[in-house]
Amino acid sequence: MKRTSRILALLLALVLAFSLSLPAFALGEQRLDPAHPFDNSAFFDYKDYRIHYRTFPAENEQGQIFMIHGFALSSYCFVALAEKLVAAGYTCVLADLPDFGYSTRETKDTNMLPRDEIMHALMASLSDKPWFVAGHSMGGYVATDIAIHYPDSVKNLLLYGTSGNDGAAGLRGKLMGLDAVPGLMGPMMETAGKSKLLVRLLYIFACNSFSFAMHYDVSKITDPYYIKGTGEGAIRNFLMLPATDYDAVRRMPPLLFLNGDRDFVVTDSARKNLRANLPAGSVDYVVKGAGHMVIETHAAETAGVTLDFLAGK
Repeated sequence: MKRTSRILALLLALVLAFSLSLPAFALGEQRLDPAHPFDNSAFFDYKDYRIHYRTFPAENEQGQIFMIHGFALSSYCFVALAEKLVAAGYTCVLADLPDFGYSTRETKDTNMLPRDEIMHALMASLSDKPWFVAGHSMGGYVATDIAIHYPDSVKNLLLYGTSGNDGAAGLRGKLMGLDAVPGLMGPMMETAGKSKLLVRLLYIFACNSFSFAMHYDVSKITDPYYIKGTGEGAIRNFLMLPATDYDAVRRMPPLLFLNGDRDFVVTDSARKNLRANLPAGSVDYVVKGAGHMVIETHAAETAGVTLDFLAGK
């Protein structure tokens, strides 16, 4: 079976199903103010971008962790894990990538910059000390690129529910060169993202936990989709990410690579290339019974493994 982007394939299938069955899915409503969504919200201006982030400070700080979320989500998905790490002495900064959460929505007029450049600029503005950089799913691609291009700013990587990014392989490679794809799929994704029912169904799949997904506040996911341009920007964002430089990965300091054994979004076959190129001394940990959203459903176990890894650094 050819390797393709499981995330994008799943998204396209769900969006298509939604677009064909629009009356069956009730839309939610926006609750949060995009200009000040959370009490600890802050914004960082960099060239054509305004990046939303949240800081969770720790007393008697032992280190600082910069956290980057995955595709179609936002910084909120890291809150449960961040709270546990903060309690153990690690200040956590949770950032929204461009086109997600409450950061800038890119258009054709935006001077689009690499994700790692933008996130590193935010990191450097907050501290001149090296960071532990955490990435979930697509955020793992960005975290890895930061470590490759700005090694002096990164102590170690903390990668959750992710893989290497093989760029032009399979379906994604065929889509990357088509300018019409964001314009075609974006509006449907934006509409689908406002549906609490559809998002909850998707989260049941991503979490591998019916109970967790049914009690999850999906408004934290649906609210940002009311910002115009979310869908089109998100598709364009995903397609522009560069392929992972595995040679550079092998030369990195040891990293934490944590995944759920019931992750059907990023499968073991998709993780094959990254796992084969982990730096010497890395920790490869599998959480039993966890799905793609292991950082939320199994936040306590994930935090425990993370703290053990950090204690050795």
